[in-house]
Amino acid sequence: MARSAVTGGGSEPPARLTRPRGLIVDYGGTLVEEVGYDATAGQRALLSMASSVPQSLTLDAVVRRAKDVTREIMARRDVFGIETPWVSLTRLIHDFFGTQFSRPMADLERAFWDASVTTRPIAGAKAALDVFHAAGVPIAVLSNSSFSADVIRHDLDKYGLADHLAFVMVTADYVVRKPSRFLFETAAARLGVAPADVWFVGDRLDTDVAGARGAGMKAVWLEPTGAGRSDASDVPDVPDVIVKDWAELARCFEGTSG
Repeated sequence: MARSAVTGGGSEPPARLTRPRGLIVDYGGTLVEEVGYDATAGQRALLSMASSVPQSLTLDAVVRRAKDVTREIMARRDVFGIETPWVSLTRLIHDFFGTQFSRPMADLERAFWDASVTTRPIAGAKAALDVFHAAGVPIAVLSNSSFSADVIRHDLDKYGLADHLAFVMVTADYVVRKPSRFLFETAAARLGVAPADVWFVGDRLDTDVAGARGAGMKAVWLEPTGAGRSDASDVPDVPDVIVKDWAELARCFEGTSG
């Protein structure tokens, strides 16, 4: 039977929330919002860094191949819950054409990201992380991402959101995707905190809340619209608390003791 979700609200924390000993946070939709993606610009950046490109190869051909590979692989990724690293996808695209690169793949990935992805920080996230850090709570990020941990940290660094992070953990390094409990258990172990003493903050019920609950963490649903709150008690994995923004979460935390 589904439990009733509890809305944060005001400065009083929900009764069942005790002060966490660790905070693990989702990336996309929670710390930052993706506002633009230009795959063509990304592939153009890669070709500009190639050490050898077949004479007849065009950017349009590369983009068509990339769309074909991405469409099929990503669909299977969602069905089976298996991650597909950006490096592997890129090799499926460029090894097919015989494009050669002398630069490390990490450099290529960073260049592709910078050329193709535009994000902006979620309001209040940095201030809230500062509150947790000041209280001595270790913080980490766990993200479903085909991009590397270095790239995600690089993006968070732009907004000062990586200042207090013990680590960034991405599914590209761990085969499976959220909501696999193995990921959440591993993240807690890396943080050195028992799952029961971790608050996990995310914007999705199906991956963040479900995964956190499955691992025995306290699940915090960041749900700014309020539209889904009335339906939260009707889903199998009910969050322990629902907050509309990071400021509300910080108030809930400051109202706890432990």
